[in-house]
Amino acid sequence: MAPEVDKASLVKSEKSKLKRELTIIPLFALIYFTVCGGAFGAEPMVGLSGPGLALLLMVITPLVFSIPNMLMVREMQSMMPVEGGYYHWVKQAFGPFAGFMSGWMNWVVSWVDVSIYPVWTAWYLSYFIPALSDGATIGGIEFSSDFLSWLVAAVLIISISLLNVRGAKLSGLFAGWLGVFMIIPIIIMSGFGIYAWIVNGTPTNIPFLPGGAEINGQNLLGALSVGIYVAMWNFMGWELPTAAGDEIKNPKKTYPRAMVLVLIAAILSYSLPTVAGLYGGAGEDGQYLVWGLEEYDTGEGIGPILNEYGIEDEKMLSWGVDPGTDYGWEFPTIAHRIGDKVAGKDSPLSFFLGAIVGISAILSMTGLFIGNGLGGTRVPYAMAEDGMMPTWLNKVHPKYGTPWVSILICAVFYLIFATSAFQSLVVIDVFLNMLVLMAEIFALVVLRRKKPDLPRNRVPGGVWGLVYIVVAPLTIILIAIVSQIIDYGWAGAVGWALIAMVVGAVLYFPIRKWVKKDIPDVDPYVLGTAEEEAH
Repeated sequence: MAPEVDKASLVKSEKSKLKRELTIIPLFALIYFTVCGGAFGAEPMVGLSGPGLALLLMVITPLVFSIPNMLMVREMQSMMPVEGGYYHWVKQAFGPFAGFMSGWMNWVVSWVDVSIYPVWTAWYLSYFIPALSDGATIGGIEFSSDFLSWLVAAVLIISISLLNVRGAKLSGLFAGWLGVFMIIPIIIMSGFGIYAWIVNGTPTNIPFLPGGAEINGQNLLGALSVGIYVAMWNFMGWELPTAAGDEIKNPKKTYPRAMVLVLIAAILSYSLPTVAGLYGGAGEDGQYLVWGLEEYDTGEGIGPILNEYGIEDEKMLSWGVDPGTDYGWEFPTIAHRIGDKVAGKDSPLSFFLGAIVGISAILSMTGLFIGNGLGGTRVPYAMAEDGMMPTWLNKVHPKYGTPWVSILICAVFYLIFATSAFQSLVVIDVFLNMLVLMAEIFALVVLRRKKPDLPRNRVPGGVWGLVYIVVAPLTIILIAIVSQIIDYGWAGAVGWALIAMVVGAVLYFPIRKWVKKDIPDVDPYVLGTAEEEAH
C-alpha cells in the first residue's frame, strides 16, 4: 500500500517553490495594464457624457475612486502581503465563506473579463486583416469571421499563458516593453493633434455636455451616470495584482510605489490623447458625438442616435461616417482624422497615424490580457493553498517558481469564454466585481476593530481619512451597479451573476468538508521565509 500523503506538508513544500522576483518596473507594468492599458476606453466617455464632462471625470474619478482604492489596498496589502491578496482580506474580516465567495466571484469574473481582451485584439487586427471581420475561404473551406477571430485569440491566450508560466517577472518585463511600444504611437498622435490645434486654431468652445445641452441637474445627472461608470472602469483594478503577493519583492514598499506611478501614467494616458483628438481635428462641429458610439439595436446603425442630437445623415457622410455602421470612432479613426486636419483628407499621414494607433490598440489589448490575467491565475492557486480548491491547483513549477497548473487551467477557461457564445456574459463582471470591491472596503473597517494592534500602513487622516476611502468609492460603485442594471436589465446584469454566486455557494460546503480536510489555514500576516531573511 502506498504511504498516505500529508496534504499539509505537500501544500507547504509547493509554496516554498514560489519565486519572489517582481520588482517595481515589472510590477508597475502589470498594474498599469490591469488598471489602464493606454488611452483606449476613454472614447465612450466623450461621446456619451460630452467632452467637457469627460475631461473633468478624468480628473475627478482618480480623486473619488482610484486614490481611495489605492489607500485601501496599501493598508490591506501591508498587513497581508501574500499570494491571494484580497481573498485573505475578506476571509480574515468576515470568515471562510465570505473569503471563498470573494475568490470564486473574481475568478469567474476573470473568465469572462480577461478572455475578452484577446477577442478585442483580433477585432483591432481586422483593421489590417479584413478576413477577421469578413470571413475567408481557405483551401475551398469557408471559415467564419467568428472562428478566425477566435483562432487569433487562442494563439494569444496560449502564448501569453506559457509566458506567464515562465515567471511573473518575465511577464511584467514583457508587458513593460509592450507598454513602451504601445505609448509611442499615442504620443505621436497627440503631438500631431496639439500641432493641428495650434496651427489651425480649432475652436476651444467644445461643449461640456453632449450636443451642447443646457447644464442643469437633469442633464448633468444623465450624462454623469453613464460617464462615471465608464471612467470608473478605466481606473479600477488596483487590488487584483495583490493576488501575486508572494511573487513581489519587498511587497509592503514596492506595491504602493508602483501604484502611485501607475496613477500618474493612467491620468496622462487618458487625458492627453483625448485633448489632442478633440482639438486636433476629431472633435469640432459635433464630431465628438461619434466617439465610442455603439448602435442600440443590431442592424440599426448609429445614425438614429446621432439624429437625436440633430445630426443629419448628410452631415455624417461629410465626416466620413456611415449612418448604418454599428460603431463609431475609436482612437485609430480619431488619429486618422487628426492626419486629415494636418495634411488633408485621406493623406498618407492620415493612414500612417491610423495604422500606428491601430497597432498600439493591439499591443494595449495584449497588455491588458497579461495584466488582468496575473490576478486571475493566482487566486485559484491561493485558494488551493488554503484548502479551498483542489490541491492539484496548488502545484508550483520547480524551475520557474510559478503556479503553472492554475495558469494553464485558467487558460482553458479563457479559450472557452473567448468564443462568441460566451462574450455576452461579460455584463456580469461589473456586478460581481463591485460586490467583491465593497467587501474589501468593509473588510478594512472590520479589521481595524478586530486586529487594531496589527502593524499596517494606515490610511492617513484618521477618522476622516477612513470616511473618505469608504464613502467616495461606494458612491461610485452604487452608480455603476445601477447603470449596469439600466443598460442590461435585471436578467442581464444581475441574473447570470446571481447564478454564478449560487454555484459558488453550493460548491463551498463540499469543498470545506472534503477538500479542506487536513489542510491548515494560511497565515496571511506572515511573509515568506526568503522575504523575512531579507529584512
